[in-house]
Amino acid sequence: MSTQSLRVAVVGGGVCGLTCAVALQKHGVDAQVYEAASQFGEIGAGVDLGRNAINILSNLGVYEDICTRANQVEAAAAKELGARLGPSHQGIDGIRGWFRFHSGMGEHEVLSDILHGVHRAVFMDALVQNVDPARAHFKKRCTHLSEHPSGKGMVIHFQDGTTAEADIVLGADGIKSVVRRYVTDTASLSVDPHLKFSNTICFRSLVPASKAKAAGCKFDYSERAVCMVGENRHLILFPVRSGTLINVVAFASDPDSSPEKFSPPALSAVQHVTTEEVLASYEGWGPEVTNLLSCMDDPTKWSINVVYPPIQPENWSRGPVTILGDAAHGMLPHLGAGAAQGLEDAYLLGQLLGHSQTNATNVEAVLRAYAAVRHIRSHGVWQNSKRAGEIWDGRAGYSGVNVDEVRSLYDYIFLHPADADLEAAEEILIKDGVFARSS
Repeated sequence: MSTQSLRVAVVGGGVCGLTCAVALQKHGVDAQVYEAASQFGEIGAGVDLGRNAINILSNLGVYEDICTRANQVEAAAAKELGARLGPSHQGIDGIRGWFRFHSGMGEHEVLSDILHGVHRAVFMDALVQNVDPARAHFKKRCTHLSEHPSGKGMVIHFQDGTTAEADIVLGADGIKSVVRRYVTDTASLSVDPHLKFSNTICFRSLVPASKAKAAGCKFDYSERAVCMVGENRHLILFPVRSGTLINVVAFASDPDSSPEKFSPPALSAVQHVTTEEVLASYEGWGPEVTNLLSCMDDPTKWSINVVYPPIQPENWSRGPVTILGDAAHGMLPHLGAGAAQGLEDAYLLGQLLGHSQTNATNVEAVLRAYAAVRHIRSHGVWQNSKRAGEIWDGRAGYSGVNVDEVRSLYDYIFLHPADADLEAAEEILIKDGVFARSS
């Protein structure tokens, strides 16, 4: 029996889960998607897409759909900019280009420019259009998994009292993953040992550009993303809605943010706070920052949770169940790389479960090979994201922003070939005698 004949369930219908469903479908594997919300929707204010993610979306036939759903003017501008900047940094939504770094203090001098890109999360709609509605199930919040009484396959239990059966379960259910608790055999514990608060918070708000200008802000945020850096603080500022709004994400971290000091997260990761609390956190910063922060209306305060300690590859999978995306390697957001790592996970799972040599008897070995390859890659990105936070927050061991180091952090992410993980996984499976080498 091939995997095309097996019942595959994707738990979680966010960007990662939907990409996984599209990847499986492209390789001839039928999958059902179980989403906790009442409908698919956008996640967050934006998602970074580097060349690694764009290559995957292009191979899945989704990237062009994303472009057509972006604003026509923004898409055209981004393609023109992408052509000038080169294939490693193309993108959409007119926000591709130089990420300009300024000091958050004093007169906000420019520290450096590096290549970076951000775009609105318009690709969620494109993913949805590529998933069969008959295979999407809503209001299905997974509470736990159990082995089927027959000893073959799994039973997925949902909050509404219903269940679903599957031969393979893929957990794309986010940072607070229930599927992770199953594969790591920690479901019986009162606290998830792999879910930690990173000692970093961020304040978020959308500020009208006209309001910022009236408040005395001097910078033009309509074309370029800006990062204001300072001691244990930094801000990411970029335009949305054709430059009429400024997406403000203001980070604050503990001076000792070593992973060993990470603690269990609070019950609520998001709180509504006052503008005064935000300003107090940035007391002493320069006028551009304080003027902009004073314009925040009903800001939210987010506790940044991560997966730590890293889950070892032998614990990514348990029988015919595995995890992907934030469930497997939730990371700090300082390189905007978390979503793309979920896409890489999803793409490899599609390739492996749709592989001509994968079948019902070896699927567990295939999932172990997936975990071995993706653990190495995603943990490297996890470490790079942590290092970026140290740079932005002035804990890198030098003053300012080291452009060469930052470029190397991004290059590790962006320049990863789309099929490199498949080649590595195939080599593992051939070495273990699971696959035969193709002639």
